[in-house]
Amino acid sequence: MGYPQQPPSQPSYGGYGHQQAPPSRTNGLAIAALVTGLTGFLTCGFTSILAVIFGHVSLSQIRRDGADGRGMALAGVILGWVLTGGWIAFWALSWMGVFSSFLYTAAAIPATATGPARTRLDIGQQPGGTSAPASGEHKVVLEAVGTDGAESAGNITYSQNFRIRQEQGVKLPFSKELSYDGSQPHLYLWVQNAGQAGTIECRIKIDGQVVREAKTSTAFGVCTVTADKP
Repeated sequence: MGYPQQPPSQPSYGGYGHQQAPPSRTNGLAIAALVTGLTGFLTCGFTSILAVIFGHVSLSQIRRDGADGRGMALAGVILGWVLTGGWIAFWALSWMGVFSSFLYTAAAIPATATGPARTRLDIGQQPGGTSAPASGEHKVVLEAVGTDGAESAGNITYSQNFRIRQEQGVKLPFSKELSYDGSQPHLYLWVQNAGQAGTIECRIKIDGQVVREAKTSTAFGVCTVTADKP
């Protein structure tokens, strides 16, 4: 007599069902790159260099382990490079200005008791020009005045009918008297500020009347006026 066969039992599965993927984490160096990149505005670019380093290292780690934070790392790298380059340019220009100011100061000859000593260059009469007479019917005054901290001119160049003269290390205010007979000659005045601060005004007067004037307020700025024949 046979026995009915039992249906095969279903295999049992152990475990806890579907396991959830572990939560992703944010790369710590990516956060550091973003923070140091943003603070580069306040630290004169010193932390911007760290932002570049942290950013590149974090990008390498993220590619390897798949962590989050790639956007922050990229932002830190970009901010780091931009601010580092900007601050390097700023400091380079600042030091160039300081060095130029030092050269102007060193080139200036110390003032004596009777007035500032000057170096003088007389290029002489140019083709087509005429020598200025020692005295004449009309009086010309070339003036340069410094205000707001402009105390001296690194270079002053002036001419009458293309007879060019140049003086360096001139203490302001500057005044030069010329004269001529007959029609007005070609007159020219060029003044450069010896420092980074202040305003320089330059003008040409003929018989007491201002015929040309100009001014400059930039660092080592140049003021130029020209009075041609009427």
